[in-house]
Amino acid sequence: MKILLIEDHDFQRHILLTQLNQIIVQGTDKVMSAASGIEALSLMGGFQPDVLICDLNMPEMDGITFLSRIAEQAFSGFIIITSATSPKVINAVSKMCASYDLNLLGSLIKPAKMNVMADLLEHARQHQSLSIEVESYSSLCTEKLSLTTLQQALDQQWLTPYFQPLVKLETGEWVGCEALIRLEHPTLGVIAPDRFLPQLSAMGKDAELAMLSIHYIIEHQKQLCQRKVAVNITPDTLVLDGFVDQVLMLTNEYHSLSSHLYFEITESNALEDTGRALEAASRLGMHGFKLSIDDFGTGYSSLKQLETLPFESLKLDMSFIQALPTSRTAHAIVESSLLLTQRLGLTSVAEGIENQSLWHQLQQLDCDLAQGYFIAAPMHANMLSTWHNEWQHKVRHFNLDLLRTTER
Repeated sequence: MKILLIEDHDFQRHILLTQLNQIIVQGTDKVMSAASGIEALSLMGGFQPDVLICDLNMPEMDGITFLSRIAEQAFSGFIIITSATSPKVINAVSKMCASYDLNLLGSLIKPAKMNVMADLLEHARQHQSLSIEVESYSSLCTEKLSLTTLQQALDQQWLTPYFQPLVKLETGEWVGCEALIRLEHPTLGVIAPDRFLPQLSAMGKDAELAMLSIHYIIEHQKQLCQRKVAVNITPDTLVLDGFVDQVLMLTNEYHSLSSHLYFEITESNALEDTGRALEAASRLGMHGFKLSIDDFGTGYSSLKQLETLPFESLKLDMSFIQALPTSRTAHAIVESSLLLTQRLGLTSVAEGIENQSLWHQLQQLDCDLAQGYFIAAPMHANMLSTWHNEWQHKVRHFNLDLLRTTER
């Protein structure tokens, strides 16, 4: 593994190099150092590091500017930042790295502790090994998912909705699902949605995917136990000529369709044609269909969109939910958003609940509904019954645990 240390202070650089030489695998790892961001950029012309250990506060070019420069060069290695600056600055730099698609492993607060550095470098080794496997698999998927293959997926019905349950936070009661498209390739298996959905959207297939989900929901009412299912549509799909007509035509045959599904407006595009959007929403609403706003607080899912269309529910973006345990800002955003839903009489949904701790936090904040891998991963419709039985047992178990904790 190649490691590049960037530290302008001579003494600090000497200490860090000494620590690194005690941690690295002799004969396998190689360490180089630079006294500035400018020197580091020059070195990287011939030395491609797997790990960068970068100070933030440096003369000539500070570490933040340096990270921005290597992001422009699509640096794919791992980054460890070192600093004596405030946690707020380090947190902001961490978010910047995520925004720039840089692989930040963590930070070393000066004076750096050798055991923390050793742990971070071990994570780098593990991630490096895993990323090689993932990159190989991802390349294979990208190669296979050509436009021809995607059209074949549509023609041969490789695309199918999976269902992720939504439950009440207060009781754990199963109240509905979200339909999420998956591609079941005959040789590659189940393909992650980010490998095909953007391409299908670029092909103009969003409305076709929405109708596929709607027909699937109609055909699988027994497995769905008559519970409502959210179908994702973009603002462009909502105003697309003929889309609302297709949905309303189905109600002629399936009179109770609006009680079995609702539409979740994703934030992929701005809501530009307000008049047509209101027309479409009003026609759907006249026939009992409800609208929900997805990923609230990100992208185009803003207060403006909430004010424009007649939404019945609001889904908080998972980035805020998953940051609850560590971010005061995320906690304030979630708390404020939940207060907003209460004032507007909307149903609140928290997505991305990954563990019991988050579940209890959202319970205490009086959120209405929950969705996430702690509850269930997306699954085939015929697996919902088995999941429901297991979930009911799980709810009884962790509610008892909570009761015992409260009694103590």
